[in-house]
Amino acid sequence: MKPRIVLDTNNLISGIFFEKGNEARVLDETLAGGAKLLASLETLQEFQETVSRPRFQLSALEVLAVFQLIVSSCEIVLAPPRAKVKCRDPEDQKFLDCAVAGRADFLVTGDRDLLILRHVGRTKILTAAELIRTLKDS
Repeated sequence: MKPRIVLDTNNLISGIFFEKGNEARVLDETLAGGAKLLASLETLQEFQETVSRPRFQLSALEVLAVFQLIVSSCEIVLAPPRAKVKCRDPEDQKFLDCAVAGRADFLVTGDRDLLILRHVGRTKILTAAELIRTLKDS
């Protein structure tokens, strides 16, 4: 069975803009169909706002193309309820909520506020490098 994965916004952005990184390897795995990418409307909104920032120097059409690629690759978790486990950074709670409601196997992040939790329900919280090692070993 394909692993179900939530990628936080920074991992999505890194996966898109840094082809050689671990985040790109994880994103490539999901885009190739080797894993199922999960997102909620709230996480997608944050991604769209972030990728639209001037520092990424993407035209409106490029932003739309990137956003459509990600959305078309996702299973969208609609209106996830608040997870019982709370993140110490309220801005990151949406990723926990999506992971729990979407029955994710993994939440991939580099954010210490999420990593410190190590797991939420059935979802392991780890970095992209840790996920690559985990998938390789299984």
